Amino acid sequence: MKSLQISSNIHDYQVLFSENLNFLNSLMANPHCVFVIDRKVYDLFPDTFKKIHHDDLMLFSALESIKTMESVFSIYRFLARRESKKNIHLVSIGGGILQDISGYAASTLYRGIHWTFIPTTLLAQADSCVGSKTSLNFEEYKNIIGSFYPPHQVLICSQFLNSLSEDEINSGIGEIIKFMLLDDRNEVSISNIGEVIYEANSSGDFSKAIYTSLGVKQHYIKQDEFDRGKRNLFNYGHCFGHALEYSSEYRIPHGIAVIYGMILANFVALERGYISSEFNELLFEKLFRKFLSVSLRTSDLDDHTIISALKKDKKRTGKDLTLILPSSNNIEAIKVSDLKEDEVKTVLNHCKRYLGIK
Repeated sequence: MKSLQISSNIHDYQVLFSENLNFLNSLMANPHCVFVIDRKVYDLFPDTFKKIHHDDLMLFSALESIKTMESVFSIYRFLARRESKKNIHLVSIGGGILQDISGYAASTLYRGIHWTFIPTTLLAQADSCVGSKTSLNFEEYKNIIGSFYPPHQVLICSQFLNSLSEDEINSGIGEIIKFMLLDDRNEVSISNIGEVIYEANSSGDFSKAIYTSLGVKQHYIKQDEFDRGKRNLFNYGHCFGHALEYSSEYRIPHGIAVIYGMILANFVALERGYISSEFNELLFEKLFRKFLSVSLRTSDLDDHTIISALKKDKKRTGKDLTLILPSSNNIEAIKVSDLKEDEVKTVLNHCKRYLGIK
């Protein structure tokens, strides 16, 4: 079984890759295991989970609206009534939303319990399963509550991906593209990235793309596990992306919003003279265009709404706005904290014209 060993100042952990779900048998046979599962996943694989006793099972409908402390409290109630306490083994099965609420619960209940995460979306398999972050929303503020607490083990199975929609696949591809563009171990090649992505998308085998994506993330984490410096660069596409999720009322899936966010960040870089129009066009045509399966509406690019969301970004450090953008045609992402509101308005109008949004 292919694996990655992730080092962490909290606790080291393994990412294991499997082609089938047989590994679940040993977890379901463990009397200390308690399962929190995305309801949609549970319904798609009823025979797989039938051995789980109903007292050991909690289901969630994984919507952005449940990423709150109330959902965490419900997990506390579910776990606290059990006779076993510190030896509880929480097993989360689902995507990033479920990972956030169950991971935060695992990190804080009894000051930390044993936790296994089984990601079921491409987005979670290629990104959030590694990195230790848990994030919750508070009122209109996105991801401002959280902790660093990695799973003790991550189990990735390609079988889950067979049930995903085109939008869900494209959402995962958006994050994979971002990670491969930010790879600081090798010279970034747009054509090589395109080859890996298009081959995975046409064959349905994302194992190489996932492994590559997590390898990039692993390398950054070694340098900056707690997001105080270089790891901030992973927010390329996220500043505008989170704003677009908010403005669209989460109609746009996260990873597709990140693609649009990278497009907008690139327009800022183009306006500032950091990248050439030829390079900007190359990125759009070779990497971004094909995976924009959810279209933007004029209302999604409302400058007042977008700027208001950018002002709530937790990465902001001053009176101006924060953004990650490429500093050259070699990508070389940088964090800027001097983005002006007028720049945002200019770029949003540019995007409308470029994408033909009326």
